[in-house]
Amino acid sequence: MKIIQSEMYIIHQLTERAVIALIPLFNKIRSYFKQDINKKKDIGYYLRPNYKIRPNFESMRIAFVYGILGLLWILLSDDLLGRIALSAEVYRRIALYKGWGYVLFTTLLIYLLVLERLTIIKRMLRKIYENFEDLSSANEELMVLEEELRHQFDELTVHRNALSISEQRYKLAVEGADCGIWDWDIENKVYYFSPKWKDYLGYQEEEINNTFMGWIALLHPEEKKEVIRKIREYINRKEGSYEDVYRMRCKCGSYKWVLSKGKAIWNEAGRVARIAGSHTDISEQKWTEEKLNSLVYFDALTGLPNRLMFEDRLTKLIEDPSRAKHQFVLVYMDIDNFKNVNDTLGHFAGDMLLKHIADILKEQVAGPHMAARLSGDEFAVVFDHIEDRQDAAHRVKALLKHLRRPWHIQDQQFFISFSIGIVLCPEHGSSVDQLLRCADMAMYTVKKNMKDNYCFYKQEMREKNLKHIKMINELRCAIERQEFELYYQPIIDLTSGEVTSAEALIRWIHPERGMVSPMEFIPMAEETGLIYPLGAWVLETALKQKKEWEDRGYPHIKISINVSGKRVTQEEFIDEVRQLLDDLQIKCNEVQIEVTETAVMEDIRASTRILKEIKDMGVKIALDDFGTGYSSLTYLQKLPIDSVKLDRDFIKNILEDPQGSVIVESIIELTQKLNLEIVAEGIETKEQLELLKRNNCHYGQGYLFSKPVPKEGLEDLMFVRHI
Repeated sequence: MKIIQSEMYIIHQLTERAVIALIPLFNKIRSYFKQDINKKKDIGYYLRPNYKIRPNFESMRIAFVYGILGLLWILLSDDLLGRIALSAEVYRRIALYKGWGYVLFTTLLIYLLVLERLTIIKRMLRKIYENFEDLSSANEELMVLEEELRHQFDELTVHRNALSISEQRYKLAVEGADCGIWDWDIENKVYYFSPKWKDYLGYQEEEINNTFMGWIALLHPEEKKEVIRKIREYINRKEGSYEDVYRMRCKCGSYKWVLSKGKAIWNEAGRVARIAGSHTDISEQKWTEEKLNSLVYFDALTGLPNRLMFEDRLTKLIEDPSRAKHQFVLVYMDIDNFKNVNDTLGHFAGDMLLKHIADILKEQVAGPHMAARLSGDEFAVVFDHIEDRQDAAHRVKALLKHLRRPWHIQDQQFFISFSIGIVLCPEHGSSVDQLLRCADMAMYTVKKNMKDNYCFYKQEMREKNLKHIKMINELRCAIERQEFELYYQPIIDLTSGEVTSAEALIRWIHPERGMVSPMEFIPMAEETGLIYPLGAWVLETALKQKKEWEDRGYPHIKISINVSGKRVTQEEFIDEVRQLLDDLQIKCNEVQIEVTETAVMEDIRASTRILKEIKDMGVKIALDDFGTGYSSLTYLQKLPIDSVKLDRDFIKNILEDPQGSVIVESIIELTQKLNLEIVAEGIETKEQLELLKRNNCHYGQGYLFSKPVPKEGLEDLMFVRHI
């Protein structure tokens, strides 16, 4: 027991000494580790970018500490053990305790060393985890942000591509289109023209100022104010779009018609910020429009306004609010005997005459007055701001002085005359139709009664015209009701005194007025076209009457039928004559067609051709009223005639007028030399008859022999052989 106590005491002493000896070393180690831990307590130290983790170094340091402490333990503990061990048994026991102490000590040391590193690693892992959490959260946010950015990028890409395509389209449109682009930046006072438009007008890029005044300077002077007014009106309107048509000056000095369109943008203050649009060259369209307008509103031959334009201008004059303060006069003109010019000189000469008259009107009738060609040889003039009738007559006389000057063509000189009707507005009417109708009535009165003159419209003309219209209506009804009858005037062989032929003359037996003279209704029939059914009735009735007389045993006499000039220009007339002759089986040489030279003058070529075809059937052709026209001798050569009827005016004064007698003798001699028969009309006295016999006139008719009589009266005369 004492030995054990002694050993325990020794161990205790040894341990105490060992501990005392190791405490300084342990404190140093602890202070090192503590200092190192304190130094590196901040985890940021290990997370610095320049901090490097060196596993080999850390492992070697732990091993080195462990090794140094192990060596020191062995050296110091063995030395102490050797000093204090008194016996082998003590030494063995103490060595055992020393081993367990070493194990405990080294275990504690390794624990501390590993704990320090693992603590650091733990803190690092925690920090890393925290950072990872933050990083994950940030990463998620970044992913969301990245998605948004990618979406925005895609949208920007789409918009950028669309913008690029739009810019390309815009560039192609501007460069490829015929129009130019303009942009007026009002706030910055810049007016932009596209380079192509500048080039289109012939200017270089720098030759046109990009200002509003630069644009204004290119406008046509006549349209400048109106163009500015329209664009200002659009700006003030603050809605819709802008559109205008005007002319712009090219560099060469010419002008192009431009269709300008645009759209404005207004700022928040309600003021216009800019206007942008296009310029389109419509010069060719304008030229076509003017050409069409010319065709529609101007006479192609003379260049004067036509009836359509004239009536339009006349309407505007009538509707003028200031019309109450002044009046205007309408002058309606018709060329006298214009047909004669066409027939004698040809239609080319007629056209030249119309141009000649138009040139005079253009020269003498200037604005605000107006001249126009209404149709054919009819012209109209409007003199505005007329004071009274005297002023109107003075203007018409002044115009006639120029119109009546001799006209020269083909080395010939012609004196042209006019029939003129005049109306005043509003005295004679307040509408275009009324004024033209009244002017036409006044003109017709001049042409019918005197020619080469003028007259103002009167109310009596209207009444006469109404009477004329009434007569025409009655004439139409008369044709339907067959109120006509044929009278016959015999034509006598002046040598034998026999009735050789008879002229069929139409008579109108009016149910109220009785017998109406042909001189009254035949001109109306010619005018209205009723002459066609009327003439057809006369031809058929006369030929049927001749056939009836032949069937009843009366002598075969020649029947002479007057035919209108309008009918002898129609192809149907040939078939009409041929059909009647074939149906009635009448000898063609016993039928004679009478035409007047004034009638065939309507269309001399057509008349000559148709009369020749009728003559080729065997039908005789007579020229009636010979001597009344100015070119009768010409028609003796041109027309296919068999006989000439000397006008009654020559016979009436044949005894009192020696010159008249000479003329009659000359005509009779001329016709005989041309192998033509001659018939003297209007023989009323035996003295006239004797003179005609002495001059070898073949045939005659007149009151001396018989007035026109009904068919029964002619039947009584057919057997008379001598006068």
